[in-house]
Amino acid sequence: MPSVRDGYLDPQCIAQTNFTYAKAWQLDGKELAAGETIQEKEKIQKKEIRKASLKVAAYISLALKHLQHNSSIWLPYNFE
Repeated sequence: MPSVRDGYLDPQCIAQTNFTYAKAWQLDGKELAAGETIQEKEKIQKKEIRKASLKVAAYISLALKHLQHNSSIWLPYNFE
């Protein structure tokens, strides 16, 4: 019988703050200065949010791959 082990994912890597920072960008801020119109600035903002979300999803998928032989995997998260 295999040993019973638990696997844990780092909650800081999947915290809500990792991909909500772009939502707080102001339209006249330096982060969105590349866009000239409001639509372009919103497109840049959505692209950054998606990029950060994909990083979180990639971390979770790689961690689950490495922890697949554990009996249980704990995935604490920090969302409102």
